[in-house]
Amino acid sequence: MEINFVSEIYKESIKHVLNYCFHGAPNIGEFFIKEIYTPENCLGCFDEDRLVGLLYIYPYDMYFNKDIVAMGGIGVVSTLPEYRHYHCASNMLVKSLEIMKDRGYAFSALAPFSYSFYRKYGWELGFSSKKYIIPIEELKGLGTGKGQFRPLTLEDRDNIGQVYKTSIAKYNGAIDRDRENWEFRLKEIGKNRNYGYGYSRRGNELDGYIFFTMNEGVFHVHEMIYDSLETKLELLRFIYNHSAQVKEVNWQVPLDDNTMLLLQNPRIEQKIEPGMMIRVVDVVEVLKSYKYPDLYKGSFTINVTDQWAPWNNGTFRVAIEQGGVVVSKTDDTAADISCNIDAFSQFILGYIGLGEAIELGKATVHNLQVIDELKTIFNEHVTYMTDNF
Repeated sequence: MEINFVSEIYKESIKHVLNYCFHGAPNIGEFFIKEIYTPENCLGCFDEDRLVGLLYIYPYDMYFNKDIVAMGGIGVVSTLPEYRHYHCASNMLVKSLEIMKDRGYAFSALAPFSYSFYRKYGWELGFSSKKYIIPIEELKGLGTGKGQFRPLTLEDRDNIGQVYKTSIAKYNGAIDRDRENWEFRLKEIGKNRNYGYGYSRRGNELDGYIFFTMNEGVFHVHEMIYDSLETKLELLRFIYNHSAQVKEVNWQVPLDDNTMLLLQNPRIEQKIEPGMMIRVVDVVEVLKSYKYPDLYKGSFTINVTDQWAPWNNGTFRVAIEQGGVVVSKTDDTAADISCNIDAFSQFILGYIGLGEAIELGKATVHNLQVIDELKTIFNEHVTYMTDNF
């Protein structure tokens, strides 16, 4: 078996692999070729000249402590059934790490079919969301009806992007969407009963927006972004305006969302649902990009075990002084803390704090004198991602 990029001469083979492996998504192969595929991001597993497996690297930027870092999204990992015990998927994943490292990606994320499978290769749970199931009558009386709603169009791509950035940048892991990404989303409005509306308090500038579908009496909120409580209440009022069509609202929100406190009856159904997985591609790059407390001056060492990315495997010294960060790999076997790449990915993103990682046995303390300070540095940070790939 050989892992290599998939050139355009294999387009029909790509369609076959995807349509077979993702039969629940009609015409996924045709959609992938038309809307997504570029040869330089598409990895394949080949048996001589036959394409038997696929993996795609989506080039993204994501928010990390309100800054932007490069992230590789992994998608359409698939193998034809007769090759599923030949390590095609694992070999493509390992190769993708090398490619992402060469391209300067700090993180990688994916939507798992199995958490245990991807955990073996260093990806770990990095996102959870709160799912609301709200009887639509509970939204009655919210908002004032002031302002204006209108269907979103391609002309909104720059305006909507600004609203999104203003609201989403506080969440680690959220995708920094470019113009092309917004064009793709806005073009999907009207297809398969997808709807998109923007809200303006005054003039044409957007203050919030909502993407949604309605199916069998349920109003599914795919994404709702707002710049203020005032705008949020008007969006909830807009949803209630559909009470003649639907009886229930399904909406997934960040874990810090407090919408239930706005309701007369907060006793609504809520579920915490695990989501995407995260992986650090480059430990040095991530430690350099981390936002350390302004008043912190000092150094610490951390030992990371990563059997699939040798550049991440070892002990790293981090020195911070006057806002500057120097990260270097050291031969010193002693370290203040140690962990595997899975745990490192979780607590550096903030899905859990270092303190919780230690409590769960995911990280080991070797120097008690620095641990309280490190717990303060690597604390929890709400993660959130609404993009699917």
